[in-house]
Amino acid sequence: MRAKWENLWEFLRGIPELRCLKIALLIWVVYSGVIVALVAVDPGGRSATLEYQRATDNWLASKTLYRSRNGYLYLPQFAVLYAPYELLPDRVGEPLWRLTCMASLAWALWAAASQLAPKNRGGVFLIATALILPSTFASARNGQVNMPLAALFLLTALALARERWWRAAIFLALTLALKPISLAPVLLCGVLYPRLRLPLLVSLVVMAIAPLAHVNPAYAAGEYSAFAHNLGQAGNPQGQSWCDFAGMLRVFRVDLPPGVQLAIRAMAGLLTLGLCWRVSKGADALRSAFTFLFLSTIYLMLFNPRTETNSYVMLGAFVAVWAAVEGLVCRRTGIAFWACVIVLLLGTENYGWPVFPLTNLWAKALATSVLGVWLAVRVLKTPQDRPVLMGGTWSAPPKR
Repeated sequence: MRAKWENLWEFLRGIPELRCLKIALLIWVVYSGVIVALVAVDPGGRSATLEYQRATDNWLASKTLYRSRNGYLYLPQFAVLYAPYELLPDRVGEPLWRLTCMASLAWALWAAASQLAPKNRGGVFLIATALILPSTFASARNGQVNMPLAALFLLTALALARERWWRAAIFLALTLALKPISLAPVLLCGVLYPRLRLPLLVSLVVMAIAPLAHVNPAYAAGEYSAFAHNLGQAGNPQGQSWCDFAGMLRVFRVDLPPGVQLAIRAMAGLLTLGLCWRVSKGADALRSAFTFLFLSTIYLMLFNPRTETNSYVMLGAFVAVWAAVEGLVCRRTGIAFWACVIVLLLGTENYGWPVFPLTNLWAKALATSVLGVWLAVRVLKTPQDRPVLMGGTWSAPPKR
């Protein structure tokens, strides 16, 4: 088995760079074409965007966006961002939104491959593409914001590594506009990257006041109050459909009281802060920034009380790139094997019966917990002059 695994990586290393790029692009084109066709035929079927459409229509009509704790859970900014898609006919706007989501993730994977493995970027892009696709099926079909969020987190890591502070700040502000749960990574970046603070503050202020350009500024300002009230209710979600650490335990008949859950989330936040602080001081800026956002995303998946099964594509993007670089460039095929196993586990909701019913709400959280513990131990044991992930003798490209 191990020999076959090694032979597979040798075969992949032998594929010419340009051919890898062409195959990867073909996969994305075919995949996007299938999704776009499905959505164009039935724009309202299996769609999470109905809530986005309703909110955007309400925004344009100066009606409240927030009706229930499980309805529209985004900032008013997202209704503004989604408006160009809603103003188009459904058979055009809905496929275009899906295409935007898929293109953003493909772009981010290519950018990550180009910076982390400039001499093998085609191969890394191809492998990362093949590994991440199972995690994207539901989000791509439903139109959820998870794919562009995954892309923005990856692009933020690359911008931080290159000291592109304004670019990183804009990316982070966009993540918050797309989904308020992004607040944790935004705060971590602001705390641990001092030179990012001013650009991030300016970007967040601009994002905050942008909706006041509405034709009815008083209405727009009032929606912030409604959002805060709704978020307070949404922070304690009901039901059994959440895929965080508490949802995982609930599957095994361990139902923690809300106070205990809150304490665990707080302690995990402090631990993540400490680990990210250590990582951010690493000598290799590129791999340090990648690991920093990797840790932040693990925290987001496990300790956000509203994590859904589809949300794990955000983590899957990091694991897919990590697996590809470890196996193709660093030649550490043992680590690459387990990274591949994890990223494929992060797509279990797309494997149908019997895999999904047997793994729903616990397998992804458990795999992420194991990965988080392993990565935490690795951070603590690795000297700061060596990269935690994707170590080796090769050098990262110079700053541009």
